[in-house]
Amino acid sequence: MDLTTRITNILRYFAIAIISMLLLLLFFRNNLISIYLQRKIDRFNTAYHADLKITGVKILGIASIRITGITLKPLQGDTLVKIDTAYASIGLLKLLSGRIAIHDVQLKNSCFTLVREDSITNYLFLLKGKSESAEHIRKPANFAVASDRLMGFIFDIIPRSLSIRNLTLIHLNNHHRTTYHIDELFIRDHFFHTLIRVDEENKYTSWVLAGRLDNGNRIAGFRLYSADSTRIVLPFLQYNWQADVRFDTLTFSLAEQDATGDLTRFSGFASVSGLSINHEKIATQPVNFDKLAIDYHINIGRDYAELDSTSTIIFNRLMLHPYARYRPEPSKQITLRVHKLLFPATDLFSSFPEGLFTSLSGIEVTGNISWNLDFFVDLANPDSLQFETSLDRHQFSVKSYGNSDLTRLNRSFSYTAYDHDIPVRTFMVGPENPNFRPLKRISHYLHVSVMTSEDGGFYQHRGFLPDAFRESMITNIKEHRFARGGSTITMQLVKNVFLNHNKTIARKLEEALLVWLIENQGLCTKDRMFEVYLNIIEWGPLIYGVNEAARFYFNKDASRLTLSESIFLASIIPRPKGFKYSFDENGHLREFNAGFYRLCTEKMVNKGWITPQEAMKAIPDVDLKGPARLLLKKQDTITLQDDVH
Repeated sequence: MDLTTRITNILRYFAIAIISMLLLLLFFRNNLISIYLQRKIDRFNTAYHADLKITGVKILGIASIRITGITLKPLQGDTLVKIDTAYASIGLLKLLSGRIAIHDVQLKNSCFTLVREDSITNYLFLLKGKSESAEHIRKPANFAVASDRLMGFIFDIIPRSLSIRNLTLIHLNNHHRTTYHIDELFIRDHFFHTLIRVDEENKYTSWVLAGRLDNGNRIAGFRLYSADSTRIVLPFLQYNWQADVRFDTLTFSLAEQDATGDLTRFSGFASVSGLSINHEKIATQPVNFDKLAIDYHINIGRDYAELDSTSTIIFNRLMLHPYARYRPEPSKQITLRVHKLLFPATDLFSSFPEGLFTSLSGIEVTGNISWNLDFFVDLANPDSLQFETSLDRHQFSVKSYGNSDLTRLNRSFSYTAYDHDIPVRTFMVGPENPNFRPLKRISHYLHVSVMTSEDGGFYQHRGFLPDAFRESMITNIKEHRFARGGSTITMQLVKNVFLNHNKTIARKLEEALLVWLIENQGLCTKDRMFEVYLNIIEWGPLIYGVNEAARFYFNKDASRLTLSESIFLASIIPRPKGFKYSFDENGHLREFNAGFYRLCTEKMVNKGWITPQEAMKAIPDVDLKGPARLLLKKQDTITLQDDVH
């Protein structure tokens, strides 16, 4: 037998062996896959303390599988997943290259139930199961490559053909039930369209979800809108956060543009029309947005992610091109820039959402403005924080102030003081009030003490102190809480005179705009603002204005206050009702006040407001001669009684 014949026979026998093995595998494939899946299920159940069961598995053809009777639940908890039948086919070519690409998926009679009872859930076990310590979690060396691979994986597992029949999602939160149901959902030729029926505590609505999924080009998008003429009301928010959020249409799209190793780029569009938000922390009434959208371009680099400045945010009539960058390594760094060059002022003031700025409703302006914002912080080094912002006028003027009379500060007016949002006193701010004191009749020492404590640059700035905001943000980052604000005297004055006392986001934004208008339009002099401020702020229990404070604590007129007395009054402005805790059991200021006195006098001397000789006479103690002394004694008595009991 020659060599050629031998090789031919060997190849023949080898082919017969391979074919025989394939036939055996084909014949016993269902048994083999069942054994394989059961091992995987046992490992999953052990790792996640779960109870995953599958009733039947069958291989169809070469790369298709049908699984029946799927259930999943935690060992101690309600059923999370229940699927009668699931069918899937896998792309062989990508499977040979080590990637799983799902071509066809069919689901019949599926139900997903998310249950929470206080802190107990039937789904968080999936996150707690196979926990890994931080040192074993390997962070990607290249975020651009990692994001490209992630997008590839997501689009591979999105089926090119999808058929869902009878799908139900149930959300139970402390017996509050919301159900989402889909009769049929099909993806054909990359497009889908379905009806979602929503039932929240027997309140029924229907939504339409339509969109496109293109695996090959890595494009995804959808639209969500109501099936009738009403707006979509997002479920659960009212129950859990007392928030009412509704809209007409929500649109979203995402596309991966290109990936070059060190840079992966995405672009897309997101918009919501007819958006209305009602929550007490935002505003006292519903806030309505006519148009809110973003045309975004995102770059993922080797060690950063950024929103490119070619992106466009549309906020009613206002268009912005922000730049944002986040770099997580070696420390978390955040950059934000907005440079809005000359644009019509009406674009800003007419873009305020209805219900957000009630005091500025109806304002009419002319001219142009520009806005610049530069922000950077390395969270590992809060002192690195940079913050600069400006809103500049260009032939800007106000034709009408709408609902607010911002010139009322220039004449006598009625002022109502509030305590925890409850009106407690109303009095005149002007000569009609016997306790009103013009600025020239208030001790110079109190002038400089209050400015030193509250706003040292009051006469130099235009309502805002970027450096003060910067220091406040640095402190808040270091302490991981809101520990310090950056309000100027003008901001405090506007908050008290023109705005309600509800602590909302709207009020803070409205406060900033009113301050900008008053200061930049020259609607009131600095002296008059300071005069009004000193005559209305709270200085003790139902004590308002500097002269009432001078009488209450020292039984004298505001014009006769000493430096020590003035520094004391300045020290209690942040917490006027707690003045008693500044004193010890003998009626003397506690030791911690000495540092405040020393700091204040040093700043006053450096600014030339007092002489070094005057500073040396500022003893960190005061002699209470007014009614406040009686409250101090009353506190001492209560303390003694408490000690006895």
